[in-house]
Amino acid sequence: MPQVKVERTGWRDLRLSQRHRRWGWDCPAVDLDFLFLEYDAGKAVALVEYKHEQAAQQWPSHPTYLAMRDLGTRAGVPVFGVRYADDFSWWRVVPLNGDAKHWLPVPRKMTERGWVTFLYRLRGRSLPPNLFEDYDVPV
Repeated sequence: MPQVKVERTGWRDLRLSQRHRRWGWDCPAVDLDFLFLEYDAGKAVALVEYKHEQAAQQWPSHPTYLAMRDLGTRAGVPVFGVRYADDFSWWRVVPLNGDAKHWLPVPRKMTERGWVTFLYRLRGRSLPPNLFEDYDVPV
């Protein structure tokens, strides 16, 4: 099975984020923590904003999430907010737009296997049976 590419840089240019703040209150933007574009065969299947369990709490009504929801809705892809445990034992998945609610009507806490199975399902694929053989993942 092909390996996933590793992070290329290991850093972000925080100077741009700081500089953008100087442009004023009426020019909002956000340096998202961990926005993933989930895709398959060159086509977007979902936007996922990941937050570590220790990250500050965000609410679906926050302007950042409203903008992500707007972007996903305009693109016709589901948008999810996902908070995950430091040991990856749980993933709390919150659907943020109508497309996401089609796939997951209400927020749900999942195991890693459950979350990855869901990601495969979004792509119209099945979880490979031996995907988690190399490390211990709760069922």
